[in-house]
Amino acid sequence: MKIIKKILAFFNILVICGCFLSVINANAEESASVLISSANGVVGEKINITVTINASEDIGGAFIYVSYDNTIIKPTSGSNSGVIRYEFTDGKSYGMNESLTQEFEIIGVGTTTLSVTGDSRIVSINNERESISSSSSGKVTAKAPASYSSDNTLKSLQISPGTLSPAFSPDRTTYNATVDADVKELVVSAAANDSAAKISISGRRMDPGSNTTTITVTAEDGSVNKYIIYTTRLEDGQEATTEAESKTEAVTEDASQAVNNDGTVTIDGMKYSVVKDYSGITIPDGYQEIDYDYNGQKINAVKGIKTGLILMYLESEDGKGGFYIYDETAKTFSPYNTVAEPEITYVVLPMTNSLEKPAGYALTRFTMNGKEVQVLMDADRQYCLFYGVSSLGEKGWFRYRVSDGSIQAYSVVKSDTANADVKADNGKTSGNSRFWLMIVLILGLIIAVFIVITIVLCSKLAKVKKVFNMASKDGVDLDEYTEKVIEGYESDEDDSYAELDTSTDTVSYGDDKSGKNDVEELKLFDVDDDK
Repeated sequence: MKIIKKILAFFNILVICGCFLSVINANAEESASVLISSANGVVGEKINITVTINASEDIGGAFIYVSYDNTIIKPTSGSNSGVIRYEFTDGKSYGMNESLTQEFEIIGVGTTTLSVTGDSRIVSINNERESISSSSSGKVTAKAPASYSSDNTLKSLQISPGTLSPAFSPDRTTYNATVDADVKELVVSAAANDSAAKISISGRRMDPGSNTTTITVTAEDGSVNKYIIYTTRLEDGQEATTEAESKTEAVTEDASQAVNNDGTVTIDGMKYSVVKDYSGITIPDGYQEIDYDYNGQKINAVKGIKTGLILMYLESEDGKGGFYIYDETAKTFSPYNTVAEPEITYVVLPMTNSLEKPAGYALTRFTMNGKEVQVLMDADRQYCLFYGVSSLGEKGWFRYRVSDGSIQAYSVVKSDTANADVKADNGKTSGNSRFWLMIVLILGLIIAVFIVITIVLCSKLAKVKKVFNMASKDGVDLDEYTEKVIEGYESDEDDSYAELDTSTDTVSYGDDKSGKNDVEELKLFDVDDDK
């Protein structure tokens, strides 16, 4: 009994300590989440943006700083600095969940993200600062009124030094140029066709080799058009530039295309005809010629045996031609560009808006295998990603190392938004995890105690059973006999009591207070459990 009492006392101490530690952890890990609402509207309209705090205990006060694009929205009161402060400090009694709304006016076309920033802080009712464990950003999408102009074209475009090829046309968006080796910067003169449109220019610095200059025209209604100049700076006795040295600038994801009434196709301002006879044209390896129904006409095309891609041969007005990938769903063409490793060839596919793009990369143009393609480049320009399909039929993202041209498959991770949701969910469930951990620990201790008690009781019952078996054989009064023997047996710590003579299978007994001085020898035998 003393052992059992000690075990139970130890168990109680563990339970008290566990509860105490749980309270300490809860106090040490006070946290709160912040949610920012979203809104849509038209320029000139007013919208409301709400910040909501969900804290682990009552809120004593809070300052939440929210960043935004001050060219798209502005607060209806106060300065338009790009950061606004939400103050939960009006002296009232706050609960664990509180919200505050600020009014904004839409002043420009576009989309802006509203995020928690700066020295945002939350103070609990007991004057302890709570950390912001997670935050959910909001978004404002601002549209232009119907009266706004959608003209995003240029009326003139010139460079110095050098000459655009072909000559400038408002409808053509891509040009080529060549400059001497001593040219360090390209001077670009551009004028918008609509005075309300805005122009921005990037990529004017000229480095040896290929350079890309982008002129972005944003119409009054927010629609964007980009003119791109691919300039080659000549080398003066220097080695040819490597792909790692080529500079890239952001480009549009989808090329401008149109199918003309005469069956020709206009791609980026240049007209192409679809070749119907492949006589004298070399078909790429891994492709076979097929009959294809294109816009109601039977023409020749080629199809990848493993890739499944449909290729058509397009020829420009100046007689230059090449294979293009035809997207059967979008009805669009993209250049057939390939990169290769030993035994494997990769076809670079165009990047569409529907693709889920990895975070941390910028959409750019890059020269691979002598051809310029769309890629996603990392900030250090060590790796780029391209979307494509291998000659083995594997389709998806591939990572290209700039230094040596090696290629490997790349798996896209979840978007930042999804990660934020996961983090927020983890913050909400961490308290429950600690609670269930304590429950499991307590149940484990209870089970352990019951196991120990069961072992002790079974040991004692085994000893009592042996005494009962011997006593019942001789007709001894079991009540008096067992009471005496069991008490004596428990106090007999040196196991000297009732020694068995294994050679004769007999046992000796003392005075049992039943009128007999000695109990006669009994034969030791086994008693079945069911008797």
